[in-house]
Amino acid sequence: MLSLSLSVVGFLSVFFPEHLKAQSFTIRVLSDSALSTGVNHIAWESIDPKWSGDIIVADWNSSIQLKTVKANNELKGYQTTQDMMRSYQQSISSEKKVIAGINGDFYKAGGVPVHSQLIEGEILKLPVQRDAIAMDDHQQFYLGSFRYSGQLEILEQSMVLEIDGVNTAREADQLIVYNEYYGDSTLTNAFGYEVVVEQLDYEPINRPELFRVVEFANYQKGFIPKGHVVLSAHGEKMPYLEALAIGDSIRITHGLLQGQQPFSEQPALVEFIGGSKIFLNDGKIDGNWSERHPRSALGFNADTTKVFLFTVDGRQESSVGMSLTEMAEVMKYFDVTYAINLDGGGSTTLVANDKLLSSPSDPTGQRKVSNAIILVQNQ
Repeated sequence: MLSLSLSVVGFLSVFFPEHLKAQSFTIRVLSDSALSTGVNHIAWESIDPKWSGDIIVADWNSSIQLKTVKANNELKGYQTTQDMMRSYQQSISSEKKVIAGINGDFYKAGGVPVHSQLIEGEILKLPVQRDAIAMDDHQQFYLGSFRYSGQLEILEQSMVLEIDGVNTAREADQLIVYNEYYGDSTLTNAFGYEVVVEQLDYEPINRPELFRVVEFANYQKGFIPKGHVVLSAHGEKMPYLEALAIGDSIRITHGLLQGQQPFSEQPALVEFIGGSKIFLNDGKIDGNWSERHPRSALGFNADTTKVFLFTVDGRQESSVGMSLTEMAEVMKYFDVTYAINLDGGGSTTLVANDKLLSSPSDPTGQRKVSNAIILVQNQ
């Protein structure tokens, strides 16, 4: 691991192989300063090409937690990365501190993330066929693509139904699960049937959770009561919900799966966020974005004892931005072995100890984005 005092300037010359669009450049480490125990901020630059960037390097152990946060704590919505960090800090114990944060996934209209997201075991939406990073309840990380499989088990009926979606519009013959991240209403029409259930236990994704029926929703209002889940069915799946009674027990299992193993053999996931590409995998570069832009990435070293939040500025006179291949080469210098590309461009933001480190390319400053990744440290 790179270890430099604040007063030391380090240099590294890098030459790309011919098949990687050959060029050479020199990385100049401007500073390596401690933010807290086991967490450092590295500022670096290159003269040719003109690059400037920042890295947060943190020891990956039980005193550091990686969390994902969502703008306004709703599926739709925008906030700056810094505001999301401040909101999260206000919601947690004074014995924990948000040390650093980086912008997260790409997003669609309304601030809906492109990929799925898990926040402390709660799912916000279904995944898409893009790369993502997931964390289990033992802080082990998983990279790659994931698929969804969900099931509703009605215990009194000994019936298992497939869940068709989460926090999305209900279509014909579908069973959709709605939670608080969707807002206060399912926004469904009169041609379905809805049941409100309260959660009796909390388990990670890929593990069943127990619920109890507490009421039947009025479709004209479609309320999602705070702390509850709404089941909404149409067509062929309606009779199974209509047969439920107040007090009946159900189990819901949301699965984000890799491979063909059953739920019980999949990792117990608690955090999940998407990106566009795993461009550094076991030290091997797979860059597929040749244009230079501001960039954000999340990475780990070979034995996953260090986590890296990496940004490079761009679209500015002082920094032109990077291709994915260039970012991979520079991250490898800083001992990164695995990395996923996050939303970049004007979204690129890195904050530590409530201070903006990166230089946003938008003239208005920090862009409001969909979600973010934060590092939380025990105090």
